[in-house]
Amino acid sequence: MDAVSSHSALEALLAWMLQHPGLSGLAVFAVAMLESVLLLGIVVPGALMMLAIGALVALGALDLWSTLAWAVAGAVTGDGLSYWIGRHFRERLRGMWPLRRFPALMDRGEVFFRRHGGKSVVFGRFVGPVRAVVPTIAGMLGMSPGRFAVINILSALAWAPAYILPGVAFGASLQLASEVAWRLALMVLAVVALLLLTGWIVRRTFSLLQPRADRVLAALLHWGQRHPRLGPLATALVDPQRPESRALVVLALVLLVMGFSFFAIVWHVAGGPGPARLDLLTYDLMRSLRTPWMDAFMVAVTMLGDAWVYVPLGLVVLAWLLWQRDQPAAVHWLAALGFGAVLTRVLKTALHTPRPTELYTGVSGFSFPSAHATMAAVTYGFLAVLIARELPLTGRRLVYVGAGLVIMLIGASRIYLGAHWLSDVAGGLTLGLAWTALLGIAYRRHIAPPLPAGQFLLLLGVTLPLLGGVHIYRDHGREINRYALRHPVQPLASAQWWTSAWAELPAFVDDLGRDRRQPFNLQWAGGPDALMRRLEVQGWHRPPPVLAASVLQWLNPKPTLAHLPVLPHVNDGRHETLLLVHSGPTPQQQWVLRLWPSDRALTPGGQPLWLGSVSQQHLARPLGTLAFPVTGNDFDAPLAVLTPAFQGLQWRSVWRPAAEIPAGVVWDGEVILVKELRTED
Repeated sequence: MDAVSSHSALEALLAWMLQHPGLSGLAVFAVAMLESVLLLGIVVPGALMMLAIGALVALGALDLWSTLAWAVAGAVTGDGLSYWIGRHFRERLRGMWPLRRFPALMDRGEVFFRRHGGKSVVFGRFVGPVRAVVPTIAGMLGMSPGRFAVINILSALAWAPAYILPGVAFGASLQLASEVAWRLALMVLAVVALLLLTGWIVRRTFSLLQPRADRVLAALLHWGQRHPRLGPLATALVDPQRPESRALVVLALVLLVMGFSFFAIVWHVAGGPGPARLDLLTYDLMRSLRTPWMDAFMVAVTMLGDAWVYVPLGLVVLAWLLWQRDQPAAVHWLAALGFGAVLTRVLKTALHTPRPTELYTGVSGFSFPSAHATMAAVTYGFLAVLIARELPLTGRRLVYVGAGLVIMLIGASRIYLGAHWLSDVAGGLTLGLAWTALLGIAYRRHIAPPLPAGQFLLLLGVTLPLLGGVHIYRDHGREINRYALRHPVQPLASAQWWTSAWAELPAFVDDLGRDRRQPFNLQWAGGPDALMRRLEVQGWHRPPPVLAASVLQWLNPKPTLAHLPVLPHVNDGRHETLLLVHSGPTPQQQWVLRLWPSDRALTPGGQPLWLGSVSQQHLARPLGTLAFPVTGNDFDAPLAVLTPAFQGLQWRSVWRPAAEIPAGVVWDGEVILVKELRTED
């Protein structure tokens, strides 16, 4: 699947939601109901999903009031169903599956209800896990149906706006990013969703495993006592009275062999030497979502997983652990980093999987598994293990969530930048986290002196930003060039372009969600500097740059377009090369010219060919506080203002077919072809 088909799929989703508001409303109803139903509210990430629904409201895919109504109805239905279950089954519920597996949760819900009475139904909607059982407890303890119904409806009326409106505000702020590129807006939303989902998964996993860890380890010890061959390995790993060095070495080798065998099988089953279909789909989708600003952010993130960061960080942590005379922690730390580095090189050398794009040489030129993902998992993951051991329960959860966010961001950056296939990152994260988990169990179960958590956090809080900051400051530009999209230039005969081939070039700016909304109504053969000099005589000029001082003008209560920076647009992953503005008929309007390379060179002579878009801009106030210029839908009037500047040059007007122009775009299809100097063809 290519970038165009990826665009089409996402556009089709938004179009479907706009064309089927009733079905979209049912989806909102289902999410709100499942978030409120007995026990399902623990599993369903309702807060994240309602935030996403609010963002869709702000982006125009859903109507605010109908969405709130559907959410209220779903919440009322979910709590009502839970209440009916409790009222119908009463105390028998405690012995029924799956509630018999959660006696502590039921007891906590009952204590909560007895303490707060009817108010617990209201509070329960906003208070963690108990929201999934409080309505059921209310039914079990005999709360009257009429009273419950009133409280249920009132609490749902408060709950729906509280969960949806923050998403609306977030989505409205995305309008600012969408003026730059819908790709950027979508990627910002995706990154926020990824972070929220990662945090939710880490918290849920921690809450699920923490109370069961002792039982699992006890069962493993019991199993080890009954199996004389493999049992000693497991026993050495978890028995506090036995050294685990032999077990860790053997388990490391087993993990290496199993990892090689498993992923070699997956590699062949997925289609042999070529990438799997899911890998290709993900690569094409990420390539279609590339924007310069998101590139800069993702390159900075991926640099936190470079050897220039984790190697000196590893040495600093090792020196500090030895200074603390904590030999067990130092040994485990060396094992984490050493095995992670060896594992990735062995698998890369053995599998010889090619990368999506050529970025490195030697063993690093191979793709599977992602060394960045593996080393991020073992480095930041085991740092979390070392710190969490010294903290109370709440502090441990925060540390693991923080590490999970960093690890997931680094993994996502490799996929976004096209440095790895999805399976490379998934394999690297899986192997790295598996090894970290084994080491974490061994370290936590064996005797080791306590570490001063405050000093350790201070050390990391100084060292990691320093190493990462220096590396990013020094090498960010070089790495941007490394991961930049490649656009090979193709030759095009000048006479052919002038007569017919102009119609084969793109007709609209290629921006996800705004495709066929901003036409290319200018094609310029020459240099952008020559065009700028000619237009400056006609009153065109560069707008204020996007700097901190000029951006503050967005908060001006009485702004004028002349003093506001113009946000760059994106075409095929690139900002425009030339950006000029011209005063419009009113102070609240202006004309804007943007010029992008077409990746064509005219022959003979090699003269570059550029694609231009001349558009109208007006002020927008999405939240009533910001004021920034946005592109309108009139492209005829701006083009008429531009045409006089080409007197004395060889130029002509051509027209796109009316069938290519979408509804709502004010454009008669005219495209101006201009050559920098008068020539005879």
